[in-house]
Amino acid sequence: MSRCCNVVSAKQWALYLLRVRMPKIGSLCTGYGGLDMAVEEYFDAETVWVSEIDKYANQLIELKIKKPNLGDLKLVDWANVEPIDILTAGYPCQPFSHAGQRQGTNDARHIWPYIKTAISVLRPRIVILENVRGHLSLGFSTVLGDLAEIGYDAQWTLVRASDVGAPHRRERLFVIATPQYSDSNGIGQSLVRNISGEVRHQRKSQLVVGQLEQEIVTDTNSNAFTQSRRAIGELSAKGSGFQRQENQRKAWSEHGGGSQIISDSSGERQPSIGNLQGLRRRFTPRCEMHLQDIPNALDQGKLNAQFVEYMMGLPPGWVTDCGLSRAQQLKILGNGVVPQQAHYAL
Repeated sequence: MSRCCNVVSAKQWALYLLRVRMPKIGSLCTGYGGLDMAVEEYFDAETVWVSEIDKYANQLIELKIKKPNLGDLKLVDWANVEPIDILTAGYPCQPFSHAGQRQGTNDARHIWPYIKTAISVLRPRIVILENVRGHLSLGFSTVLGDLAEIGYDAQWTLVRASDVGAPHRRERLFVIATPQYSDSNGIGQSLVRNISGEVRHQRKSQLVVGQLEQEIVTDTNSNAFTQSRRAIGELSAKGSGFQRQENQRKAWSEHGGGSQIISDSSGERQPSIGNLQGLRRRFTPRCEMHLQDIPNALDQGKLNAQFVEYMMGLPPGWVTDCGLSRAQQLKILGNGVVPQQAHYAL
């Protein structure tokens, strides 16, 4: 994981926060809440409010997440918002995606300046951001600079959905930022020592702010499900779990219920969110892949939203049982993140 200055590791912060009380999460650009699912489970935290303007996502939020919705983050008076410990934001990827026109900061959907304002007023102990890989070469240096300007250090990494066993690539950038505390406040160096340099991704980013705009990257999977139909032909029959390549090996913990491990083409062992019939892998209480039959990939010749929901690592019906049309469901799913992928990044 790449770093900008000294950064407190997420695990160190989790231990500190849990000694105080259950951490509170504020969620921006919530969508179906995939990023928040991962953060809630990782930090044993609770989401206390969200900010979302998409009317279809809001229908899901009302039915499933059931937390106060602040609405348009551009209009929120953050001084009057309930304080939180962790702020999450999977802000719109279209300004930075190779699948679009890449207008960056000139795109009307570029809302980072408003997120910066929220951070500067709320002063959360941890900020967790998610976006497309293409953000590294367009706009990310601005994000890092803005975080530094308001007193936050950052570390970041790239994780593919396939790194956790999903049958699609969907590579995403994850950022963790924490305040630049001094020794005088009693936290400081006791928390920033021994920061882990563990590589969560084979292609560890070596970027620094001055190099970001020169870095050439390719976001091969920004358009949410352009490869979904290709994946359909590679999946095994209904009920058999995610397709495994011939060179992948399956291993389970001694008790049969632990984390499933597979080997990728390089021989590196990777965790998987897939399940085999008769075996149950417990991820976390909310983010686990329930033992279930895989939905049919196609429904009357069209991509089945329930199948996409499954591929995104979500509980059955999380998106598809909200009274939304198929097109609305696919739109929400296309804008989301695999919870297990986000958890792995942390």
